[in-house]
Amino acid sequence: MNLKSCSKCKKLFSSVGGSLICRECIKLEEEEFQRVRVYLRENRGADINIVSDETGVPTKKILKYLREGRLEISEGMADILKCEKCGVSIKSGKYCRNCSEKVSKDLSSILIQKEESNNSGAKMHIRRN
Repeated sequence: MNLKSCSKCKKLFSSVGGSLICRECIKLEEEEFQRVRVYLRENRGADINIVSDETGVPTKKILKYLREGRLEISEGMADILKCEKCGVSIKSGKYCRNCSEKVSKDLSSILIQKEESNNSGAKMHIRRN
């Protein structure tokens, strides 16, 4: 059993899948997200500060939901979230489409190079006398 201290409430819990928070805190976080989601469904295009005030969920958490891709910014509010690589305005996530595609291509290229270098190296076999 892998016991950890919850990073939110500090209680000990059995960690499954590398979670940093306990089940109770996960449940509370999901309830907060659902409050934000329901509020936005009923109040499309609401300002992040108003959403925070009306739901009781800190703006920092709402920004986290945006970065995780769980929420998306409405048109006209583009300056809230920026691509972490190039700084262009985005609606959700960490990177714009161009930077995401470039990172994906770069990773693919690295994996292909690594595979090729592994396949071209010296090979071993059993020597027969």
